[in-house]
Amino acid sequence: MAADLFRDLKKEVLEITDRNPLLTPDNAFLVWFLRAFVLDAEDTAVESLTGGCRDKGVDAVYTDHDARIVFLHQGKYHQGPKPPAEKRSDVIALADLGRAIMLESNSTFRTIIQDCDETAKKALEEARSHVQRRGYRLSVQFVTTGKVSPTHKAEGEQRLEDWRTASFEIFARTDLLRLLQDYIEGAAPPTPTIQLPIHGKEAFSRHDTTTGITSWIFSVLGSDIAALYKSVGVRLFARNIRGFLGITDINRGMQATIEDEPQLFWYFNNGITIVCDEARKIERRGADTLRITNAQIINGQQTTRCLALNPRNDAEVLVKLVEIPRDSQESHAKYSHVVSEIVSATNWQNAITASDLKANDYEQVRLEREFRKINYQYLRKKMSKSEARRNSRNRYRFFIKKEDIARSVGACILDPYEVRLGKDRIFENDVYDKIFDGKPASEYLAHYWLDRVVKYWCRNDSRRGYARWIALNFLWTHLGQYMRRPEFREKFRYAAERWNKYAHQIKPLDQAVNDIFTVILRYYRNNRRHDGKVMDESSFFKHKNLHRELQSFWAKQPRKQRQLFTHRLDTFRERIHTVELD
Repeated sequence: MAADLFRDLKKEVLEITDRNPLLTPDNAFLVWFLRAFVLDAEDTAVESLTGGCRDKGVDAVYTDHDARIVFLHQGKYHQGPKPPAEKRSDVIALADLGRAIMLESNSTFRTIIQDCDETAKKALEEARSHVQRRGYRLSVQFVTTGKVSPTHKAEGEQRLEDWRTASFEIFARTDLLRLLQDYIEGAAPPTPTIQLPIHGKEAFSRHDTTTGITSWIFSVLGSDIAALYKSVGVRLFARNIRGFLGITDINRGMQATIEDEPQLFWYFNNGITIVCDEARKIERRGADTLRITNAQIINGQQTTRCLALNPRNDAEVLVKLVEIPRDSQESHAKYSHVVSEIVSATNWQNAITASDLKANDYEQVRLEREFRKINYQYLRKKMSKSEARRNSRNRYRFFIKKEDIARSVGACILDPYEVRLGKDRIFENDVYDKIFDGKPASEYLAHYWLDRVVKYWCRNDSRRGYARWIALNFLWTHLGQYMRRPEFREKFRYAAERWNKYAHQIKPLDQAVNDIFTVILRYYRNNRRHDGKVMDESSFFKHKNLHRELQSFWAKQPRKQRQLFTHRLDTFRERIHTVELD
């Protein structure tokens, strides 16, 4: 696994260097890390670099204003097969800089940066201002493909242990394996290390020697959970299968309890389940606190968000913390399985569907990233509309739910009967694997935009609405071979996205779809009687193999009608070729 990692990693770094030829290998490596695990934008990652001859060991400074976090990074890119050990002086110097930023007194900070490069000095001064004056968190990260002594790591962490809003983290070669797994599974960027106060002294811990899993069960103040969400944000829920559902009946009930009977919240609520890579209990001023690395709330997002709506509440909530080791190839494989099973077993206050359980599937994460590149927000998790808009920050032109993609593709390549059974059916494994099989994002969109054309001709007509999926299947049988050609489907998507501008190119397709519905409803009228009874459209179009029977019926239609249909599709294909891509 390590060999595969560094082969892929070197490829990523080389590609970044090709796009940014002035970057050193160390800086290109750090840009890769920032893009993958912190800010998801290569140009912003490059802009955050401060590396120079007098940078005080800080290679990048980035401020996430939405999450209210300042990141300080130092990167070391060792390409050899045997990772060298990093110097203690480099590790501690970075931690000491973080400590100087957190200290109220400005003297230590000024001493450290007095002979600093002007670019780095300005970035560090702004970072300290955000932390001191605006209450931003500070995350100091030492990133290396080498090794770091556990003693050096612990010493660096101790430099910032006095502040709940600051953390020092080391990502060495073994940690990168874990981070890459998170990236693939849609759980990157990681959350900063957090400190969660245990309320009272009633905390139970258990270590399983067979699995290596350690668990804690304890109570936390609702106000501390609210503060945690405020400081970290939605990153806490990356491994959750849903987003915030808004004001559902259950969430409304939680809100009422928090506001009217907070002393009873602990008894009424199922609590919060957190998984993490590492947890360590520390005592500060007579109180116990858990220092948690890479925390993920996998059950209790609705609870957390409801508590955050009332940040000064008197409620208490039950927390179960599960530390799952990922220090070997075998444990990496087990991690995803364990997390998935915990999610399935514990999320039941708001009902879980088959669609929810696929939200973090590798193919869904891949599609989300691919769609993002072409200005689409792909909603792989169920969430309220306001939550989706908040997450998008108006960056995307189009919003698509995974359920819409699934139905569009399923109707084209499967028996439309499967789609009429409901969205949960198409997310069951035997159907899901046929729909989401690694196709290019543009091919998924070809199905989607064809469906949009068909759906347009169903407006205000319930009969056509019931026949929609059969009509789409019929259309795909005649156009699928062209839509599988990259150039053609790209031009079709481009035109479909700009419907008004390219109405001339799309008009023949519109006419062809109207022809399809005319024939389908004629087929229904000819075959709606069964056992002496007349079936309505809702029941009729819910039978198996109707798409095949329709093809036979179509072959018996007047030749002139079939020729006109073919002519319209030919005209559509010819006109799409005239579309010029930007």
